[in-house]
Amino acid sequence: MSNLDYAAIKRAKEEIKMEKDKRFQGQLKKIMEEVDPLTKRSVEAVREKGSSSWLTALPLKRCGFILNKQEFRDALCLRYNWNIPDIPKYCGCGLKNGVDHVLSCKKGGYVSMRHDALRDTMACLMREAGCNDVHTEPALLPVNPNDFGTRTNTAEGARLDIAARGLTSAFERTFFDVRVSHPFAASNVTVSLKALYERNEKEKRDKYQGRVLETEKGSFEPLVFLTTGGTGPSCTKVLKRLAGKIAEKKGEQYSHVIGFVRTRLRFALLRSVLIAVRGVRGKVMKDPYIGNLAFNLIPVSEPYDC
Repeated sequence: MSNLDYAAIKRAKEEIKMEKDKRFQGQLKKIMEEVDPLTKRSVEAVREKGSSSWLTALPLKRCGFILNKQEFRDALCLRYNWNIPDIPKYCGCGLKNGVDHVLSCKKGGYVSMRHDALRDTMACLMREAGCNDVHTEPALLPVNPNDFGTRTNTAEGARLDIAARGLTSAFERTFFDVRVSHPFAASNVTVSLKALYERNEKEKRDKYQGRVLETEKGSFEPLVFLTTGGTGPSCTKVLKRLAGKIAEKKGEQYSHVIGFVRTRLRFALLRSVLIAVRGVRGKVMKDPYIGNLAFNLIPVSEPYDC
């Protein structure tokens, strides 16, 4: 055993790994040249860091890392942009139904649910990382609209999604705004994923960064996600910073923490997307008894004949 050349063994392993990666990259390139543009885009989306973490996660109910049989099958269809069976042919808004439509349609409140799930998860991670003064939906200080450009949101009562202190320095307050974009929507499908991230981040910065820097004297970071699980450059930077602080605080390995952070966010996004796929968007039927009855069980108007 003492005669083994461990350095040579290590070099041989690295050479084998490099050769295998090169062979796989060649196969991938050949496949990508033969498939249609939408399938190519699907493959590019699922290859992003963290987008496939739900497939290898342990099914821990405590962490919310669980899917039932139907949800798992739907998630696989979403992964490869396949049609999902057994969903209604038409949406409650009257348009033809489909995966791309259900992830963009605002009827039913599922777009807001998806946004709020990521917002609340990010806020929890910031608290876990030891950030102070973490607030969701913080109101911005009032401003004079004439002091800013036309793109800046100067509305009175404007709010951002999260505010926290301690991410970059002990006292600096950082504001965050979440956006979830569907890469297969009609307005996005012709744009590369890199350009899609850049466009969304730029729109958020144009809208809020000047106001935050000049009035709040803080910093601003847009948190851009894709429905396929990818994250924009700014969001990726924030996640790495959070994972580093959590790892230091808990005494854990950084690689383990960043993997958990990505998986937790991926499940928060995935579950909200799956709910939107199967969610009801038809006319809401209200219970006439509850609608006309105070909760102390005293009728608001004439009593009903039972």
